[in-house]
Amino acid sequence: MLNVNDTLQEVKDDQKFVSIIIPTFNESLNIRELLNQIQFNIPAKTNVEIIIVDDNSPDGTGLIVEKYIEENSKAPKQKLISKNVLIRVIHRKEKAGLIAAIVNGIGLCKGKNVLIMDADFSHPPEVINKMISELKKAPNCIIIGSRYVDGGAIDGMSFKRFLLSQGANWIARHGLSLKNVYDPMSGFFAFPKHVLQDVEFNTNGFKILLEILIKKNNNICVKEIPYTFRDRKHGQSKLDFSTIVDYLKAVWKLYRYGRKSKRQNTQSESRKSVKFISKAARFYTVGASGFVLNYIISILFSNGILGNLEYLQATAVGIAVSVTTNFLLNKFWTFEDKNRDLIRSIKQYGMFVGCSSLGILIQFLSIYFLRESGMSYDISLLLGVTIASVSNFLFNKKLTFKENIWE
Repeated sequence: MLNVNDTLQEVKDDQKFVSIIIPTFNESLNIRELLNQIQFNIPAKTNVEIIIVDDNSPDGTGLIVEKYIEENSKAPKQKLISKNVLIRVIHRKEKAGLIAAIVNGIGLCKGKNVLIMDADFSHPPEVINKMISELKKAPNCIIIGSRYVDGGAIDGMSFKRFLLSQGANWIARHGLSLKNVYDPMSGFFAFPKHVLQDVEFNTNGFKILLEILIKKNNNICVKEIPYTFRDRKHGQSKLDFSTIVDYLKAVWKLYRYGRKSKRQNTQSESRKSVKFISKAARFYTVGASGFVLNYIISILFSNGILGNLEYLQATAVGIAVSVTTNFLLNKFWTFEDKNRDLIRSIKQYGMFVGCSSLGILIQFLSIYFLRESGMSYDISLLLGVTIASVSNFLFNKKLTFKENIWE
C-alpha cells in the first residue's frame, strides 16, 4: 500500500505554490519542449513547482531535466528557472509503476494544490492556465481535464487504442458507479493536496484518478473542463497487454472496496433489493470486458503475436475466452450466485453457452460476409462482436439466470 502521508516532507504547505507532477519514463524527445511550454502557460502571479518523477529512464530523461535546470536556472542552488517557477527532478532507482511515481511526487511537493499530467503532450500545456484558474474558484474540488464533456475531443488516436480507451472508460463509469464523472480515466487533473489525506493506494492500475474518486466515496466535488487529447508524436505508448491486465485487476479491487464501504455505511445489501438497472449495468460491464477481451485475443492470434491463425480461427479463440470469462463474472458478480457446486456450475455454463450460440453464429456470419465483401477484419470484428454481445445479454438474462428481461 502507498500512502501520501508516509512520504510527506516536514515542510509546511506553501499557499503560493501549485505543484505540477509529471511522471516520466523514456520521454527524452518530449521533456525539454514540455518544460518550455508549461512555463509559457502558467497563469500570471502564480508560483509553480514542476516536479519530474523519472523511473530510471534508459534514454536519460532525468539527466536531460538536470541539464535543462543547469542551463536555464538563474539561481542553480535553488533551481529557479524564472521568478515564479521552480523545477525539481526525482530520480527513482527502478520502474515501479505510474501510481507509485505520482504518489512519490505528491509526497515531496510543497504546493497546497497539485496538478497531474503526462509528459507526451497528450495533455496540452495551454489548458494548465484554465485548470489552475478553476481550482482557485473551487478550492475544494477535483478539476478534471475531460475528453468526453462538451468541447472535449480525441485527435490522432489509433482505432484499436480508441476502442480500448472507450471500453475502459465505460467499465469505470458503469461498473464502479461513477456515472456522474464523464472521464474518470483521465490522467490530467488538479486538486487540493488535502484531498489525499488518509487515502491509501493499493492497486497497480495506471490511472490514479480512478482510485481517488472511488476512495473519496463522493465526499468531494468534481468539475470537468474540456480538452482535446492528442496522441503522442515522439516515443512509444506505455499501453500494452500487462497494462490492460493491471487495469482489470484494479477495477476488481476498487469494486470490492466500494462494496465493503457500502456495507459498513448502510449494512449489507440484500440481493432482493437489487433493481433491474443495477443488474443491467453489471451485465453490460461484463459484456464490455468480454468485448475488449474478445477483440484483443482475436487480434493477438491473427497477427502472429500469439499465433498466426486465419481470421475465422482467431475469432473462435476470442469467442471461447470471452464466453468463459463472461459466464464466471455474471455468475459471481452480476447475479451473486455463491453456489460453487461443480456439477451445478457446469450445467449453468452449458446453458450459458447454449443461449450464446445464436449470438456466436450471428457473429461468425456477420464477420464472414463483411470480411468477404471487402471490409477490413478490424471493422468486421467490431460489428460482429457488438451484435453478439447484445444477443447474449437478452438470451442469458431470460434463460440462464432466470430473470425477467424487464425486471
